[in-house]
Amino acid sequence: PSARSVRPPRKESSTAERRNRAMIVQQKGLEMSFRCQRCENVRPSSSTSSGRCAGCIAVKAECSLFVSEEDWERVAAEKQEKRLVLARLEAVSAQAAAATVQARLELAEVEHREMEFARRDLKVLDVQDQASEASGSSTLPTTFETPLADPSYSQAPNLFPDPSFV
Repeated sequence: PSARSVRPPRKESSTAERRNRAMIVQQKGLEMSFRCQRCENVRPSSSTSSGRCAGCIAVKAECSLFVSEEDWERVAAEKQEKRLVLARLEAVSAQAAAATVQARLELAEVEHREMEFARRDLKVLDVQDQASEASGSSTLPTTFETPLADPSYSQAPNLFPDPSFV
């Protein structure tokens, strides 16, 4: 009379557990309008707790239904880098605009000085014209006299010798 021992029910294999979970996800899961890369031709059902679709759960595959944390971090870092590059370019652009404004200001100051010089010269010429009209002569020379070169510095051949040397 041996007594039978009561054993707990045998645990299912991991494959059977995955298949059961996949069936539950298909029955209760949310039907998605998009698919993971692996399950493109299968009706997608997703588990909200695992974030994987039923097909990937059944075969214990990596599911691309949800974006991985690494991808989110990579995109966030790239976005931050692009914002930094944009801010640097905006700063360079602002500096270039400031330099342009400074150059325009300096040009305006030089042009103002140029106009002051022109006005002053015109006033001087007006005074000279008034003085010449009063005295009756013109300020402009009527004939130009060419300066004579010193004969001792001439390198040209002496075609007409000085009669005093002969």
